[in-house]
Amino acid sequence: MTEETGQKLGTRIIPRIIQEEMKQSYLDYSMSVIVGRALPDVRDGLKPVHRRVLYAMWESSLMHDKPFRKSAFVVGRVLSAYHPHGDAAVYDTMTRLAQDFSLRYPLIDGQGNWGSIDGDPAAAMRYCVTGESLIATGKGLIRIDELSEKEDLDIKVLSKDKKINKASKWFDSGVHPTLKITTNKGYSITGSKNHPIMTLSKDESGKPIFLWKLLENINKEDFVVIDRSSDSLWPKEKIDLSEYYPKIKRTTNVRILPKCLDEDLAFILGSFISEGSLNDIKIEFCNSDETWVNNLIERWNNIFPDSKLHKFKRKPNSYGKKEYYRLECHCRYTLEFLRNIGLSSLKSSKRQMPKTILYSPKEVVVAFLKSYFEGDGTITYSGKMIELGCCSTSEKLVNEVQILLLRFGIDAFKRFDRHRLVWKLYLRGYRNVLRFYKELGFLSDYKNKKLEFVIFSYKKDFSLLDHVPFISDYIRSFTNSEFIAKHNFDRYSSMENNYEKISSILLQETEVDFKPLFEYLLTYNYLFDKVIQVEEAGIQKVYSIKVESNCHSFISNGFISHNTECRLTKLAEEMLEDIDKKTVRFVPNFDNSATEPIVLPSRLPNLLINGSSGIAVGMATNIPPHNIQEVIDAVVKQIDHPDLSVEEIMHTIQGPDFPTGALICGRSGIREAYSTGRGKILIRAKTSMEQDKNRSVIIVNEIPFMVNKSELLEEMADLVRDKKIIGISDLRDESDRHGIRIVIELKKDADGNVVLNQLFQHTRMQTTFGIIILALVNNEPKVLNLKQLVHYYIEHRKDVVRKRTLFDLNKAQTRAHILEGLIVALSNINNVIKLIKESKSVESAREKLTANFNLTNEQATAILEMRLQRLTSLEQEKIKQEHAGLLKLIEELKSILSNPQKILEIIKKELIDLKEKYKDKRRTQIIELESAGLETEDLIKDEEMAITITNSGYIKRLPLQTYKIQHRGGKGVIATTTKDEDIVKDIFVASTHSYILFFTNKGKVHWLKVYNIPEASRQARGKAIVNVLELGNDEIVTAFVPVRNFDNQHYLIMATKKGTIKKTELMAYSNPRRHGIVAITLEQGDALINVELTDGNQQIILATKKGLAVRFEERNVRPTGRSSQGVRGINLKNNDEVIGMVVASDEKTLLTVTENGYGKRTQISEYRLINRGGSGVINMQCSERNGNVVSICPVTDNDDIIFISKNGIIIRVPASDISVIGRSTQGVRIMKLEQNDKIVSAVKVARESND
Repeated sequence: MTEETGQKLGTRIIPRIIQEEMKQSYLDYSMSVIVGRALPDVRDGLKPVHRRVLYAMWESSLMHDKPFRKSAFVVGRVLSAYHPHGDAAVYDTMTRLAQDFSLRYPLIDGQGNWGSIDGDPAAAMRYCVTGESLIATGKGLIRIDELSEKEDLDIKVLSKDKKINKASKWFDSGVHPTLKITTNKGYSITGSKNHPIMTLSKDESGKPIFLWKLLENINKEDFVVIDRSSDSLWPKEKIDLSEYYPKIKRTTNVRILPKCLDEDLAFILGSFISEGSLNDIKIEFCNSDETWVNNLIERWNNIFPDSKLHKFKRKPNSYGKKEYYRLECHCRYTLEFLRNIGLSSLKSSKRQMPKTILYSPKEVVVAFLKSYFEGDGTITYSGKMIELGCCSTSEKLVNEVQILLLRFGIDAFKRFDRHRLVWKLYLRGYRNVLRFYKELGFLSDYKNKKLEFVIFSYKKDFSLLDHVPFISDYIRSFTNSEFIAKHNFDRYSSMENNYEKISSILLQETEVDFKPLFEYLLTYNYLFDKVIQVEEAGIQKVYSIKVESNCHSFISNGFISHNTECRLTKLAEEMLEDIDKKTVRFVPNFDNSATEPIVLPSRLPNLLINGSSGIAVGMATNIPPHNIQEVIDAVVKQIDHPDLSVEEIMHTIQGPDFPTGALICGRSGIREAYSTGRGKILIRAKTSMEQDKNRSVIIVNEIPFMVNKSELLEEMADLVRDKKIIGISDLRDESDRHGIRIVIELKKDADGNVVLNQLFQHTRMQTTFGIIILALVNNEPKVLNLKQLVHYYIEHRKDVVRKRTLFDLNKAQTRAHILEGLIVALSNINNVIKLIKESKSVESAREKLTANFNLTNEQATAILEMRLQRLTSLEQEKIKQEHAGLLKLIEELKSILSNPQKILEIIKKELIDLKEKYKDKRRTQIIELESAGLETEDLIKDEEMAITITNSGYIKRLPLQTYKIQHRGGKGVIATTTKDEDIVKDIFVASTHSYILFFTNKGKVHWLKVYNIPEASRQARGKAIVNVLELGNDEIVTAFVPVRNFDNQHYLIMATKKGTIKKTELMAYSNPRRHGIVAITLEQGDALINVELTDGNQQIILATKKGLAVRFEERNVRPTGRSSQGVRGINLKNNDEVIGMVVASDEKTLLTVTENGYGKRTQISEYRLINRGGSGVINMQCSERNGNVVSICPVTDNDDIIFISKNGIIIRVPASDISVIGRSTQGVRIMKLEQNDKIVSAVKVARESND
């Protein structure tokens, strides 16, 4: 568009550079977010949405001493008047303001479920279901629209987890758009779109969890939770029927009627509902079962002794082609009574259950259902098909029977038979059939015997659809157990049979107790039914109730629902006090229909006591909460001493005080944050150690702020399962309404301090809280220090007190002005009365008064409106006293306004009064610990340990003193218990504080601290090394080097099976990685067999299994990089391979051991020095008698040698007991072996004292 065209259209186009336009637009958007949503105002510590919620509740008089109101009411008020941005944002704000684990001093008093520290979401703001919904109450199943005729209510209702609570309010919520959801079994509920029901879902780990979802968020395939609590809540008294008696007229033929609805009358009603009909002149019953007919007649005569029930026998017709009986009664008085108690004359398709049955005790309902199922019920059995159920052309009746059966713990399928055009209920599954048999049964022996046969014929207690979703995959993700993989446990019957064994297996493998999860599911026996349809149900009237409980839940049509209510806390009212005295500025709301405050008067320094957090565009704030007593003392101190430094204020405000308590480690972070507005503090869970049955137990009573307790427990369990934290045998949550209590039970040999330190290092039991004191100052974001924060609050309060005083002054002056006029009038009362009497109109009287007595219009009006009782002498004296008091008050108020110091004194006094009212003890303790904690090894004794590894990859450590000295030829002791196919592969010695470099046959190296190796008893097998190191496929540990420190003065010498030797600086291996790193590059078919630590100037001996050895100078091997291949160390002959490498020393002898238990010591000097790469000299004569060489080791007379056989037998022998003989010999017997046993390893250890 050209500029000329634009002018013709009445617009003006201004050329702008696109970059400038985007920059300005982005800045405008940023400031809008910063000011309008994300950051708190420094004066009241609130964001706009917080302020709007509190002000709307104040406007609605939801004070702390007034009744609660539905949260939906508050949300609706805020949305309509102040915050048109969606109800979720408003309700989320209310939720946070009500949570005592989110705010140090909550501003909303919430009733109901407002979420938990476990991360459970808050209940929905309201629930509303349509009138036909049946509510489980202490008076029976009652339609919610008939629950009460007024708001006040006093009735017991059934809630989640079989709890019984009181309902105190009933609400007609008006008409709303509704949704109807239907489950696979035919259960349905209709309610407003924001009506919440309980569903079963799964969390990120796959664990089944309960989740509240609104109807509008329910999807097909979701699982809803259906309550089938048997014997939980039934009426205790039988219904008094006197109010149902027909009215007596002059011509009425009165009959005897029952006083209450008992079992006989219930049986009669059930019979006529199923097989009878009722019209204006008679009631009729037809059936071919004479037993039932006679039973019905007998009960009828008991209940209606003078109302004749006629019996007729009829010939076969279309009715089943059998002779049948027809019963009739024509007593109109009795018929009208039956209609009154719910036996309607509607056609079959419109029939419904009498309400009086729904309101009756259990035994009465049983009698009704027994007779109803006798007529409309069937039991069939053919092959694999078993069906117990009933049918009716009335869907409403079938619905009511289906819901009523839930009260007996029986669930049923509802389906429509398109061929017979009837609704059917099917009771399937062994548990349902058995419950029906025990609780209800049939009248006839034939049907009961058939039912018994069906129960006896069930081969499995199995139902395809009655199962617990997600639990199988969740449990099996923890284990490869054959038993768990093979057996079902997601059906209640199989769960009951198998859960103890499954829990035992999981406890052993994961050290986590899953038994409480199974026991909860078995205790409450919920039905998890899949949703198959979600449909619009039109605009309907909906209702709700208020339940006096924390969960605020109730059962409707079997579904579980809940909501929340709220009001202001007393402390929040302090924030709003004086808002009606023009103390703060009001601005128009979004549509100019009302005004809202831009800030609250805030008698309390809310930003400091409750903190705030928020993320804006390019900036964030994170202000921690503080203790109210400390904050008020600091404010008062700064009022008295305006020149206080931040450090001096910190003498009063010790540091943050979190609602969840816990510990703050160190003060440097606090000092930095208070001085600069930014800093970090370390928060740690509060723990204690207890003893329980000879075991240590760690108790966690407080956790860091904003940590989800449930996720923390899962985090711990994962670490225990993955073996990253060892020493924990059980983990459970014993928290209740009194507080947090996480119990961490330790293994008998575990060090509590070590485990606790590991928990601090690896879980959110220790967190960092980053403080950013960013707030709006005159609508500009500023980072403030502690002194500035207090200063701006004081300035705000000075402005509020000044405006309040000015308001009070104007009000007092206005009142004094009126009283002055009244005093003038009373002083001239006779003249005033005469003047008024002579005046023709009010206006004339007003004019005369102002003219004759020098009064203003306001004064004259007050005189004219004055009541005659004010003319008494007593009233006149009260007016004069009030005037005198006002004059005094006016002087005081003027004095305050003229003296800023007096305003400060008022602020101080009000704050001190508030402190006395709300002060409490600090929850968060500050300890003098600046670092994140001790290193784990600081808590562990530095001692020598023997580390044992088996061939199949099990590792353990135990104190070296465990092994006793025996002489050569002894039988030894068990070093470790192994499986039949396993053998002990190696044993070596290292300090608990050392690193162990684990070298594998694939040429990789892994790191591990010795104290991280599981400690076990001498007989124990240990832990699988794959749970300690992250090894690859076919990767086996072949060498172990203990290292205290990494440096450039030492080297690692490596030898491979094919005779390669490599030398690399130790420092090259100082950076551990999770999956290990390459230590040496190997040729195909080669393997790393040993690694030694040297200073670079040693002599090396390589020995082969065929009895050869080569000795050469280490200097002949040049250092190469970490991933190099190395050079030739020995020239091997056919079928020979290197079995060992040692560092040679002339002061030592070389111990050589063969597989058949023979060995010898030889002087190192007998092995002449040759160049590396040679064929070597004879080290030992190998024969069938002594076998191949399996190990070499340099020893002295002061050493002990531990020999291990493949069967796990160990012997400890002094080296001095082994003969020193020549190279070319077969050695002497050093260990007596059982048949088929072989020596697999020998290791040198320090001499143990005999003292």
